[in-house]
Amino acid sequence: MQFTRSRVVPIILSAFLALPVLLPAQAPVTITGKVTSDAGLPLGQVGISIPALGVGGLSRDDGSYAIVIPGARVSGQTVTVAARRLGYKAQSADITLTPGGVTHDFVLTANPLQLGEVVVTGAGTVSAAEKLGSVRNNVDSSLIQRSNEMNIVAALAGKAPNVEVQSQAGDPGASAVIRIRGTRTLNGTGQPLIVVDGVPIDNSTNAAAASINDQRYLGSTVAPNRAADVNPNDIASIEILKGAASGAIYGARAGQGVILVTTKSGQAGPTRYSLRSSFSVDGVTHGVPLQTKYGQGTGGVAASCPAVGCRLTSGSWGAPLAAGTPVYDHFGDLFQTGYISDNNLTISGGNDRTLFYLSGEGMYNRGDMIGPNNHYQRATVRLKGEHRVRDNLTVRGNVAYSDDRGAFIQKGSNISGLLLGSLRTPPEFNNADYIDPATGFHRSYRYPQPTLTSQTATRGYDNPFFVLNRDEATGRTGHTFGNVSSSFVPVSWLKLDGNVGMDYSADERLEALAQSSSGFPGGQVISADFKRLQIDQAFTATASYTLNPDVTGTLTLGEGVNSRTLHQIYVTGNNLITPSPFKLANTVDRSTPSDAEQREHTTSFFGQLTVDLKQQLYLTGGIRNDGSSTFGASDQRHWFPKASLAWDFTATLGERRPSWLSYGKLRGAYGQTGQEPDPYQTVATLSTTDFGDGGWGPSISPTQGGRAGLYTNNVLPQPNIKPERTREFEGGADLAFFKERGDLHFTHGRDFPDADSHEYRLRVPGPERRRYHERGPGGLLQFPPVADAGRVLGSGLAVGQERQPRREPGGRAVRVPTRRVRGLERGRGDGLARRRDLRHRLHPMRSGDRRSS
Repeated sequence: MQFTRSRVVPIILSAFLALPVLLPAQAPVTITGKVTSDAGLPLGQVGISIPALGVGGLSRDDGSYAIVIPGARVSGQTVTVAARRLGYKAQSADITLTPGGVTHDFVLTANPLQLGEVVVTGAGTVSAAEKLGSVRNNVDSSLIQRSNEMNIVAALAGKAPNVEVQSQAGDPGASAVIRIRGTRTLNGTGQPLIVVDGVPIDNSTNAAAASINDQRYLGSTVAPNRAADVNPNDIASIEILKGAASGAIYGARAGQGVILVTTKSGQAGPTRYSLRSSFSVDGVTHGVPLQTKYGQGTGGVAASCPAVGCRLTSGSWGAPLAAGTPVYDHFGDLFQTGYISDNNLTISGGNDRTLFYLSGEGMYNRGDMIGPNNHYQRATVRLKGEHRVRDNLTVRGNVAYSDDRGAFIQKGSNISGLLLGSLRTPPEFNNADYIDPATGFHRSYRYPQPTLTSQTATRGYDNPFFVLNRDEATGRTGHTFGNVSSSFVPVSWLKLDGNVGMDYSADERLEALAQSSSGFPGGQVISADFKRLQIDQAFTATASYTLNPDVTGTLTLGEGVNSRTLHQIYVTGNNLITPSPFKLANTVDRSTPSDAEQREHTTSFFGQLTVDLKQQLYLTGGIRNDGSSTFGASDQRHWFPKASLAWDFTATLGERRPSWLSYGKLRGAYGQTGQEPDPYQTVATLSTTDFGDGGWGPSISPTQGGRAGLYTNNVLPQPNIKPERTREFEGGADLAFFKERGDLHFTHGRDFPDADSHEYRLRVPGPERRRYHERGPGGLLQFPPVADAGRVLGSGLAVGQERQPRREPGGRAVRVPTRRVRGLERGRGDGLARRRDLRHRLHPMRSGDRRSS
């Protein structure tokens, strides 16, 4: 087609005439408003989205929000704007996009039972909250942040019934231990499996040294647990899978429960910047009362130190102190006001196809003990992204890195620890003068006048100020974890999900006792490196079906591979050549390095079927098959089934439902879970490292006189070992009253024994073995084998209750909103393992019970 001048001019003129009409259509539209609760309180972190346009954002802490829609996507159309937040009922509104701006406010009603919300149930499966047949406990991000805990495990304290959290100590960097429904095993830590964004992560606590004579559980220093490397500000929600029915989808690793952590993601809309800073102070609230009336000595007789180098009694019940004698607070003098500074920066946003979330954290915790060796710091960064390649294909990436560093203080029943010597010091002795001015050496109340030759002599008990200022214990950890995943929907009824994750940490520890430390007067340096790698791969295929309007459901099939590796190197150097530095090269004697590597490999297959009947009755059945390198060769694969039922009986009642009853659900569930044995219990192992005789004597090396030697492990191999197994049934009800102003949750659980369930592994005395006698260096040896020693049975009752504020017709709350959750757990029985919240009974195996050979 040829353009002539007579044709081009009219086209140009038409374009100019149309410009006033086109320009308003291209102007962006801003939707603003405020989100509040039905009690009139502003709500932050509420997701505001327009699904049809793929844009959205989050409300600020004051409840305000703003969404900008590009002018190119505005044509005066009407769109649906939705507001969602965990714990509240979603609201939506139809809004017409008009030039300039549009204002719309949302009022969200509390949803204590979280009906309609999608729940992550593990291993790539999800479910609506009302369809769950097992107990559910959810912790959202607001509760984590309000706890002001820097450790996500410690942040779960008091957030759910029957979830017990204990901190190792109040020191910076101290680990926290979590147990669900009490103790369920007689081996291991008893802690649940922690899964972050679908990938299991390591939550071990590495004890670098064990202070004097390897008193690992009496002395040494605190150590962080690896889950503390997760930035609490990155967490969106946490699901706690308590029972065997909900945890069976994780099979042999779910015997102690499962904690599912979901991190925050970007939201479509303009780029959002958020800076959150907090500062808190710490102090000792309860001291130890000490007497200040009597001086050093025993039986009312004062101790005397007539000459340099004298050694005094440890007693502080000598003669009464003369009036006016200065006395010291041997507890309070050690402490100061500590603080925690935490700064978080997040940048997030995206569009209808690409989302991103970037966060960084800097946290510093100065402990409340004086001196330079009581602090812990953490720096983290996380990048999480999602891109919709095609309408039916989405890829995601998520990586986090944490750098942790700290300095720690010797603790516990430890003569080189802080409090043992401090609390035994007589009231008239000034511990602050811990260096003798004449010699420059360490002085204590039992050795107040050191000699010039006492630099490597014991002080009886270390002066606590010497411990605070001269002993060194440091740790540095680099921890990287994340995953890459994809979702593909080839047809409308089928969804394929793949996920590959990695968790790697390198933990470097050093613990040193200076010369003249009572624990090791010559000085000691312990160096330990722990490297852990976990690789996890999972694939699931979920098919949705509709047989008729009253019968729908899903079928999920999946497989997984998990590999875990631990490499540790541990070296002890004794007797420092010079007082510093604390390096292995500066020691006279060094133990044979312990260089050990541990590998575990697990493969699994699982399936799950759900059936929804008339949107009232919900059935779920599933089974998982696990094979592990830690299982015995005679039975390398094991099955873990589960089944549950949930009945919304208020939907069945319909109009016959009482007006005071808003919602009611009865539920019941059954499942089996397990715990993998420790690795290498199926084979006899040999070692080259030093070993002791169980007393206080020196270690012995198997290599003597230049001749290489090995010694056997002290546990006989058990070739037929199987995983510990828990077989559990739970039932309960979820009720809501008076238009959901209050709710009540009831759960009763009970373990059931049979020939295969609750087989717990203990080291029990074994017979003398001829082959061990032949290899043993000194006669007949008795080694304890691992055997099926008994069963642990438990039962429990949990009750939770929550109330919401009552409002007047005008919309004003008549009382301050309250949220109370009460937990109660009772049990029956007595025996080996007894807890206040859940008691267990140990049943010895009878002769007719099956046991491994």
